[in-house]
Amino acid sequence: MAGAGGRARWAAPVAVAALITSVLAPGPALAQPPTTVAGLLGRYYDLSAEAEKVNEQLLRVQEQLGQKRTAASAATAAADAAKTQAESLRTRATAARADMERVTALLSGQQGVPGLSALMSGGNRDDVVTQVEAAMLAGQVSDRAVVYGGTAVAEADRAVADAARASEAARAVEAEVAAGATKVEQHKAELDKQIAEVRAALDRLTPDQKALLTSSEFSGADVKIPAGDIGAVLRFALAQIGKPYLWGAVGPTAYDCSGLMQTSYRVGGIALPRVSIDQSGVGQQVLRHDVRPGDLIFYYQPVHHVAMAVDNLRALHAPSFGQTVKLASIDAIGPITVIRRVMK
Repeated sequence: MAGAGGRARWAAPVAVAALITSVLAPGPALAQPPTTVAGLLGRYYDLSAEAEKVNEQLLRVQEQLGQKRTAASAATAAADAAKTQAESLRTRATAARADMERVTALLSGQQGVPGLSALMSGGNRDDVVTQVEAAMLAGQVSDRAVVYGGTAVAEADRAVADAARASEAARAVEAEVAAGATKVEQHKAELDKQIAEVRAALDRLTPDQKALLTSSEFSGADVKIPAGDIGAVLRFALAQIGKPYLWGAVGPTAYDCSGLMQTSYRVGGIALPRVSIDQSGVGQQVLRHDVRPGDLIFYYQPVHHVAMAVDNLRALHAPSFGQTVKLASIDAIGPITVIRRVMK
């Protein structure tokens, strides 16, 4: 996968616009197909490295899109809830205002008051006083309800406006990320097409020429499996040798590079992030000479490939399109960016 190093590091977290821009930066072009085996292999590895970077970043954009969709749905639900609460408060305030108006009308003589009628007709004085006091108290309560209700309705209306703005903003961000994801997917499709063309040319090579594709592979028969959870992780990873690379795959029949690491480490009870650039921030950094079985080795800048060390010289990885999970020299896979030890 030569030809992808030396690019500026992608800091995380990264803004959506910057992410889309970095993904859509011009990559290797297939102007004139190479005519030599070396040229075909060079173009194939260049395109594969570029495609893998786009694939990793597309996974990240899609992950962001899922988060933005969840946030937008939550914001919309909050706006709906605020609107429902405001309507309920408005209904209660309206009812309180109507009650107060009826009580006021009774006390002002605009409507008949049973207690006053009783007093005028010689009824029991205590009953009359009790009914009049009750009416006055009801009026005071209703008056307070109207005041408090009016304040609550005003606050609820403000909450509705705020929630509506938040919902609109969340939807706008979701639409922006979705549009960006679509562009990255188109870029990925273009790279996939170019890779397919080069791969078809490679498939037409003679057996001796095709041997160049596998000359750097190693057998895993002599790998010493350590004890404990790290041994379980390594044993599982080695069992995946020969399975095809497939973008976005996390097993059990195919993998991409970070999917292989995530699934393998799950066997040891470790939940790794989905993409290699996020995985490169997990665990403890170690130096090249201190590499042990199970260490994760990250390549290129920005990071877009990962392999698992099986010893101090070899690593297991899912290389790229048209290839299978295999062992390779740690230093031959690509330019190393960082090495992390997830399990001790």
